[in-house]
Amino acid sequence: MTTLAVILARGGSKGIPGKNRRLFRGTPLAEWCLRAAMNATHIDHVLLSSDDDKILEIGTSLNCPVHKRKPEDATDTVSSEQSLMAAISEHELGRDAQIVLMVQPTSPFTSSKDFDQALEKFVDGNYDSLLTVVNDHSFTWRIQDDGTATPSYDPKDRPMRQSNLNQRKENGAFYITKRSILESDNCRLGGRMGCYTMPDYAAVDIDEEFDWLMAETLAEKLGLEPEDIS
Repeated sequence: MTTLAVILARGGSKGIPGKNRRLFRGTPLAEWCLRAAMNATHIDHVLLSSDDDKILEIGTSLNCPVHKRKPEDATDTVSSEQSLMAAISEHELGRDAQIVLMVQPTSPFTSSKDFDQALEKFVDGNYDSLLTVVNDHSFTWRIQDDGTATPSYDPKDRPMRQSNLNQRKENGAFYITKRSILESDNCRLGGRMGCYTMPDYAAVDIDEEFDWLMAETLAEKLGLEPEDIS
């Protein structure tokens, strides 16, 4: 089955203006996941989709096909699914794609190894969709409109950390979906769902300046660099 990875890199951003083209350790943020996707063995085609010409130039400079998103498909109110469907329906690479990866550039720690291992798990597990996750041992609370706090666990029987070994948190790095699910459900997740666990440091999803600072600090400490395209 033909596999297509679509990097959705919108030009606008409320939290960090122009973040997808902003330099992250010397390289545009969107270029990090783009290079990783282009290096992945199990991805047949990579498509960079954006409404921003400067972001599209990043793809062109790496000989990656690009898709110019229409203004109506790049607003704050448009869902990622809508932008994804526009890309695969309007670009020729989307015509034969049977497995689609929706890749978010706000997760710069995604590697080609992550893409390949996740795709292997997707196929071997016979999943219809798959999401990336990280380990999560947190105790979450929901705040009601009146300020009342409701826990997701019983405070009288506070679970041990070890009892949460199977708990995961969605990190939004990328999603793998059969095209049939996308078209029938108009959703990135559906049918038989699986997950691929990434390293704990990949929990960072850059949305605000604090996220950017944390991600850059981690990348520097871990010695992470954008992949060379083979």
